[in-house]
Amino acid sequence: MSNQQTLNCFICNAKIEAYRYAMRSTTEFVCAYCGSYGISDLMLRESSWIRPIMFYYLLHSTNETFPYFLQEEPADKGENERVRFVTKDTLINMQPKNINERIDMIMLNLGTKIKSWGDTYDFINFSGQDVPEFVAQVWLLLLCTSPFAEDKEYLSVQSEINETFNILIELGYLKKIDNDSYTFTADGWKRLGELQSERHERPQAFVAMWFSSEMDIARDSIKRAINDSGYIPIIIDEKEHNRQIVPEIFYEIQRSRFLIADLTGHRNGVYYEAGYAQGLGKEVILTCCESAFKERHFDVAQISTIVWTDADDLYMRLLRRIEATVGKRI
Repeated sequence: MSNQQTLNCFICNAKIEAYRYAMRSTTEFVCAYCGSYGISDLMLRESSWIRPIMFYYLLHSTNETFPYFLQEEPADKGENERVRFVTKDTLINMQPKNINERIDMIMLNLGTKIKSWGDTYDFINFSGQDVPEFVAQVWLLLLCTSPFAEDKEYLSVQSEINETFNILIELGYLKKIDNDSYTFTADGWKRLGELQSERHERPQAFVAMWFSSEMDIARDSIKRAINDSGYIPIIIDEKEHNRQIVPEIFYEIQRSRFLIADLTGHRNGVYYEAGYAQGLGKEVILTCCESAFKERHFDVAQISTIVWTDADDLYMRLLRRIEATVGKRI
């Protein structure tokens, strides 16, 4: 049973309609600018860093199901297929790690406003504007940082926004049409197209494991967890190729976003491939069947490892670990 209220949008602070579900400890917001979403009470208590990432997620998600933001994936998801759960770990992994990633996020955000040749983004100056509207339409879109930092003054924010435009112009991505209107340059359209292509291409994950019929159930669980996280699983014995096996393995690891190494069976090749991936700076997630865990090599004994008991246990724990390590894909 829901209780309809008028509340501030958690993301942009505008006054909107909301529906409170006390029994589920969640609130659903319907915002004209940010979109519709649900959020758990625990997430409502999160610091303001989370808001621009939630905004980015909602702005670019093409999934038709209803997003619920919460601390972690629930054990009992129920049978409601219209809901998808977006955890705190996913949002953490979506944060820009450096200035280049932040610029890319801003470019993708602007791409939702400047959609075709001839379109412009008309910047609304803060002076005389309502703060929530300004925050939603400018701050979250152009700065990808929290709109409610207590140590920020709005005049300094105005300066940050102006500098964002200046940086994009100096990079050759934007050009000014008149006092407050901007559009992409030819280089800007090119860069936007590259970013949009990257977003829609599913990155891959390499799987190193024992190739035995005993591992067929585990293989299926690993592949399903990778697929359900938005990545393409690559297992070398399933790939058609006409090259020597070792160069092909190296090639696929180099192309992969991360590597899953299941230590069950303790095959030397699995340890070798995991070490190679780690040397390349790739994220490596270790798994091992409980019955084989004590025999693991000493050089990985201190590394956090998913010790699984059955196929379902492996699937659920690996799904959560992928999300916490590299994040789910939108």
